[in-house]
Amino acid sequence: MGILLKFTLKNIREKKFRTFLILFSIALSSALFFASLAISSTVEKMQIERLKKYFGTAEIMIYANHRSPSDFFYTYQAEQLKDKFEYVVGTMDMSSSYNYSKHQKVNIDLQGYELDDLQKMNPIIIEEKAELEPFVGNKLIVGRADANKYGLALGDKIDLEVNNEKYRFIVSAIAVSQGLFRPGGQNIRAVVPRKKLAKLYDARGRVSQIYLKTKEGIGVDEAIKSLSEKYHRYTVRKTVTRAQIKEYSKSTTAPFMMMLPLVIFISIFIIYTSFKVITMERLPMIGTFRSIGATKKMTNLLLLLESFMYGIIGGILGCGIGFIILYGMTNVLAKNPWSSTKLNAEMAFTSTQLLSSFLMAVIISVISSLIPIIKVSKIPVKDIVLNNIDNKSKKRSWKPILGVGLIIISLIIPRFVAGKQAMLIDVSCMLLVGVGIIISIPRITNLFVMVFERIYTYIFGNEGILAAKNLRDNKNIMNNISLLTIGIASLLMINTLSQSVAIEISSVYGDAQFDIFMWHPRGDRQLEQRLRVVDGVEETYGSYKKWNVQLLERDYKIKTIYGVDFKEYFDYWNFDVSSDKEEIIKAMEEGRKILVTNILKEKLGIKVGEFLTLKTKRGRKRYQVIGFIDTVMRDGDIALVPQNYLKVDMGLQYYGDIYLKTSKDPEKVKQAIKDKFARDYIWIDTVKSIKTRNMESNNQLFIILKGFSLIAMIIGVFGVFNNFIVSFISRKRSLAVLRSIGMSKGQVIKMILIETMTSGLIGGLVGIFGGWMFIEIVKFVLKANNTSLKMHYSPTMFITAVMLGVVISVVASISPALRSSKLNIIEAIKYE
Repeated sequence: MGILLKFTLKNIREKKFRTFLILFSIALSSALFFASLAISSTVEKMQIERLKKYFGTAEIMIYANHRSPSDFFYTYQAEQLKDKFEYVVGTMDMSSSYNYSKHQKVNIDLQGYELDDLQKMNPIIIEEKAELEPFVGNKLIVGRADANKYGLALGDKIDLEVNNEKYRFIVSAIAVSQGLFRPGGQNIRAVVPRKKLAKLYDARGRVSQIYLKTKEGIGVDEAIKSLSEKYHRYTVRKTVTRAQIKEYSKSTTAPFMMMLPLVIFISIFIIYTSFKVITMERLPMIGTFRSIGATKKMTNLLLLLESFMYGIIGGILGCGIGFIILYGMTNVLAKNPWSSTKLNAEMAFTSTQLLSSFLMAVIISVISSLIPIIKVSKIPVKDIVLNNIDNKSKKRSWKPILGVGLIIISLIIPRFVAGKQAMLIDVSCMLLVGVGIIISIPRITNLFVMVFERIYTYIFGNEGILAAKNLRDNKNIMNNISLLTIGIASLLMINTLSQSVAIEISSVYGDAQFDIFMWHPRGDRQLEQRLRVVDGVEETYGSYKKWNVQLLERDYKIKTIYGVDFKEYFDYWNFDVSSDKEEIIKAMEEGRKILVTNILKEKLGIKVGEFLTLKTKRGRKRYQVIGFIDTVMRDGDIALVPQNYLKVDMGLQYYGDIYLKTSKDPEKVKQAIKDKFARDYIWIDTVKSIKTRNMESNNQLFIILKGFSLIAMIIGVFGVFNNFIVSFISRKRSLAVLRSIGMSKGQVIKMILIETMTSGLIGGLVGIFGGWMFIEIVKFVLKANNTSLKMHYSPTMFITAVMLGVVISVVASISPALRSSKLNIIEAIKYE
């Protein structure tokens, strides 16, 4: 056994490139597996950090709603249940504006806290302070980043405008810019004594929100039930649910989990083909060892031990590389286009994720090597000694049928699968398509060869005919074509997806026939009149909206329903409508009617004329479908209804969105509106700016996905290089025979280059076909992730993919081709 082990270690050391290729494939697969698992935890941690700005560690919040008798209430009812809570924190908030220069204002959101309460709920770190305690009166705390940006220093006295009155505050402390003071958004935040804001509101002793954290062992739902009895006319809810955070992270991490199987698949294929070579190379020695007494079990165990060693080393390397990849992914995702600052790029992972990645590396290595090892173990010692191996292989006519069958089934199944298992099944179908293509590659290649044999006769002469014939049943060439096919298909899929998202985002905002979005807490017709007097505002339009409306017949929640005046709405959103817009406008005046998107139509099987029952504040209301609109706004999960019915049914008083058309530079008009409404809490931005940030946000995700597909391609390229070298070694004798009967060095090189160019061309063409099939399945993967997207194909991208296949193959063949020209004919003819 010791001799066999030494022999194995010697071969591992000697075959440096093959060892590198196997370890490289295993390590990258393991690294990407770890990064894909850990990015979910990291994104969740990022989201929690974002939410800490608003809620700290609080689990429950209480606030007024439209049924409440007042916007302000007391905390004593909650304090009666203090045995259930670690803390009960009452707060106040108020909007104000600050003239930080002669012509510039900034809105400041004043947060009223008791200082001790703030440190319990959302601790802040004070960098500088001056007479901060007791925290009463006109004292104010700001974050360091905001203080630097607006020129605020400790002890400064600043005048803030609140409800048309000016109040002087003193900067009594400057805190670290994290948590509550993390910069971002259009306004800055400052903390002032709660009693001061209560006094300004004439609400002494009362608060506008209560935040609570339960004690260990107390269920949040149980606590909410108890609080709801005390505050039955107020809203009592969780600050954020685990399900919401999971849903947020799912939309970010799902694409990585979609790409990961393809990378692992390519790695398994490379390890499998490498072990086929390893086992065939070891046959003479295996025959020798078995002829002198080594058992079949012993030689099999030795080969498995070798694959196990590759798995261990690759797993260790993969975990290290995984940290680097995760760090890069975290830094990319931490850049928030919707904020002026970047989140702390802190990775989050568990020991289980690390161990899973290591074990996955070992499993990939062992499983990939099993089939070649089993095949070798079945070869009799006599055949090994007599080198009677090649004749044992038989063509299997059922393989092409199986390949085509897998492809067809994989394209059909996603169309009929829905629910929680859809994502897993759809990704599995994508893998099966890859398997089907690889199984079909020999038959596809032979069909191409039949065509190329005729063409090459006229273009390349005899060398071309030989090159084409050499492709038939050449396993190394088949492996190359398979690697190129899967690598090119994955690149095409990701790039097409990225391009489609960019086009669809442009399309959404291209439908917007206005310049500025705005939201105001009390948006109504009176507010519109005030907006129209702002210099540069030409027209305004307000729409009502309601989030997450239950559609009872389908047990589905429509993400957003807009209540609109259809006579004006299409002047602001130029959506394509399934029927004549004039007819739609007339029909909308005849009762409760609804327009849904084409995406919802396909997803839920909605038909024109049917009635949809919506769950509203006034009970169940039936709306009749009169048509469909074509848009992917909010993932295409929206509907339009007459505004008067939505207002009444949902109990809405104020607009959800306000759209403004301008006659001047939208950015300047936006600033003018911010100045005019500086004392109000508003959100405002230009359509152009929102579109740009949406594009940047999606680009972040696709940069990482393109990295995944590029890594898959790199692994494949190394596999191609390896296969060409192995092919050269196995063909030494046949090349020498051709040289001995008169073929020149130049003709040999020409023949090899034609072979590789042809294999690259086939790989590129089949890769296009594979990419199209991947894209077709990706549509259903997105649908399973509650996202719909129209795919946009680029002919240029597909042509480039074919050229890429040819270039990779030709470059990879240069070294073997040059080595073939330097063959010693006599020694090569003797080669076995």
